[in-house]
Amino acid sequence: MNTILHESIPLLRGALSVHLNGHIQISSLQILDTTNQLEDIIAKSKTDLLWLDGSLEAVSSQSLIGNLKKKFPDLKILVFGNETDVIEIKKIFKQGAHAYLCKTCEAGEINDAIEALAQGKSYLPPSFQSTLHFWISTPDDKKMRNQRLTDREKEVLQLIVDEFTTIEIAKKLFISQCTVETHRLKLIQKLGVKNTAGLVREAIANRLCFCF
Repeated sequence: MNTILHESIPLLRGALSVHLNGHIQISSLQILDTTNQLEDIIAKSKTDLLWLDGSLEAVSSQSLIGNLKKKFPDLKILVFGNETDVIEIKKIFKQGAHAYLCKTCEAGEINDAIEALAQGKSYLPPSFQSTLHFWISTPDDKKMRNQRLTDREKEVLQLIVDEFTTIEIAKKLFISQCTVETHRLKLIQKLGVKNTAGLVREAIANRLCFCF
């Protein structure tokens, strides 16, 4: 893969360039310490992989990934950051990132990420996979998402969006309030959100409910 490495810290930039240059999947490597004229450089070098360093909040707020994906739909983007907040990580995948690595990762994780990208797959460190893998593996596909939810979870999600309370959902589905809360927690985990408001927002944004 023709690769661009964007890294602002000289020491990390040097170490990463040595490691990436030795990887069998990387045919050429161009090193940058700024994102200035990044689009022109990607176009001229016919880049396959962009290794992007930066704060997840800054990257997502600037819509950098989204803009790059619009102009270069086949470009694979790996984000290299310090954050462990699943909400921020989810934002960059929603914009079009394919992989995320934390700066505390081992060399083996870098190799795993590059191999996954070379095979057309997404990559997340093992510590995030249980929470976010469901979300990033089918980011915009309603059918695939619905297949991951059980029939009961779909029913509970629909009623939550329709503003039914826990007591009302329990009565309507002939289950206990405790069971309703269990389904709610599983939905929160599967959709990678923090609370019920996040569930509603995610369901509406991705058309997960039967009424849409």
